[in-house]
Amino acid sequence: MAVTHTWSVDPNLKTKSQDGHDDVVYSVVWRLNSEETVGEKTYRASSWAQISLDTSDLTNFTAFADLTEAEVIAWAKATVDANATEGEGVACEEWEAGHERNIAKQKNPPTQTQTAPWATE
Repeated sequence: MAVTHTWSVDPNLKTKSQDGHDDVVYSVVWRLNSEETVGEKTYRASSWAQISLDTSDLTNFTAFADLTEAEVIAWAKATVDANATEGEGVACEEWEAGHERNIAKQKNPPTQTQTAPWATE
């Protein structure tokens, strides 16, 4: 089975008034949850961060009441990718690849912790 990635945003959006518009979303918390089920065991990885959105061009402004989760997720992912291009963080694709590596290590741990033979239980 393959790793499934789910992007989301916290519904508590930071807003401000700008350029004659009220409730301009300028900051969001994004989340990436990834999981893979093998047999009866599910392996998981998650990440999140708060990011500032670029509000310099409000030409295609969407009123707060008309926002959809998909639209805000798209803004967040575009910002994550833009920041990565500018050398500030990693792209969405790399977040997902990192989660896949994390889950692979959970499934096949490269190291172990063992109790020393002289320890008593």
